[in-house]
Amino acid sequence: MKWFYTEGKLTVSSEQQERNFLLGDLVLETAKRNSLLIRVKVVFTVTLIILCILQFVLSPFPFGEPVFFYIGYISTPLLIASILSVIMFVLLRSKRLEVKALRKLFKVSD
Repeated sequence: MKWFYTEGKLTVSSEQQERNFLLGDLVLETAKRNSLLIRVKVVFTVTLIILCILQFVLSPFPFGEPVFFYIGYISTPLLIASILSVIMFVLLRSKRLEVKALRKLFKVSD
């Protein structure tokens, strides 16, 4: 496998094919991905904090219940925040076609 960078283009050639990638496109796709991950983390944290405040601060804590009830009682805000964050990630993610194609070329040559 050979690769070289010329005038804003990354050219990768392997035995099967040669492909040109614009460096700006690769950087932009990676930056969008990082921005999305930060947003998902913020939504998860805010949702978890709001649900914990609603469940643990504003309502009385139940007593005399079995252990399994408390496991579910404590893990419910975590589960709801996780589901909401995963749904947000799936709906807002963009296709990273250039980055995936570049990774595929490097994996084939190894």
